[in-house]
Amino acid sequence: MIRSMTGNVFPLGRPLRPEARERVPARIPPLDAGGLHEIHAAPEDWAAAMAFALFSTIRRDSEQGRHGQAIFLIGGPGPATFPVLPCAEGLAALGLVPEQLVIVQTASELDLLRAGLEAARCSGVGTVLLQTQGRLARYDLTTSRRLALAAEHTAAGEAGTGQKAGKAVIVLRGDAPPRPSAARTRWAITSAPSTALEANAPGWPAIEAELLRQRGGMGGLRWRLEWNAEHGTFREADHALHHGPALSGAVVPVPGVRAGAGSGGFVPPRAA
Repeated sequence: MIRSMTGNVFPLGRPLRPEARERVPARIPPLDAGGLHEIHAAPEDWAAAMAFALFSTIRRDSEQGRHGQAIFLIGGPGPATFPVLPCAEGLAALGLVPEQLVIVQTASELDLLRAGLEAARCSGVGTVLLQTQGRLARYDLTTSRRLALAAEHTAAGEAGTGQKAGKAVIVLRGDAPPRPSAARTRWAITSAPSTALEANAPGWPAIEAELLRQRGGMGGLRWRLEWNAEHGTFREADHALHHGPALSGAVVPVPGVRAGAGSGGFVPPRAA
């Protein structure tokens, strides 16, 4: 679930119990180009959500041979515009050249969505990240379809250029319940407890990624991911998912864990 800064609680999925877990031989779906994706996170998990979005973007571009494309990070008005800001050292660890990142602050929710749409239509842009907080009333089914179509249209327009086509539009949603949209995938990201190192030293950053919905595929899957500093990548944790106070930090690839029915937990609200 996500608890908002105002105290609202949004049930996003079923809590896992050991007896309800089922291993699923599925690779974690990418935030692929040519589509719209949504990532939900609570304020305290915003850094983890940003790490997940940026690393997924960088890994996808690397696998497709698309290096150095611009990433637009667009926020709206107010002090909560950018709950966390990327730092050069962290970007380098993720494999991102800081010059690739373009940060845009807009004056209103409408301007934020317009800027996202225009960026999605521009050549040379690899990914558009929209940072949103709260209900964001203007982000409705029609608006999400426009963003999805802009990504898809770009994919079709670039298909004959000899380069890998398309771009991803990712909407980061803070303090907001899921709602019907044209998103290809919808995620909930939370910080996870790290695994202690030798002498009980704090372990590497970790996150839990839950795939709430996947168009044309299976939803209700979770991955426990840890940062692998030696290889500069995220990997699936070797141990089982567990819950508890997380050390500060952030986390992604390979088999998932399905949140089994009958776990006795929350039933997520249905959103298309």
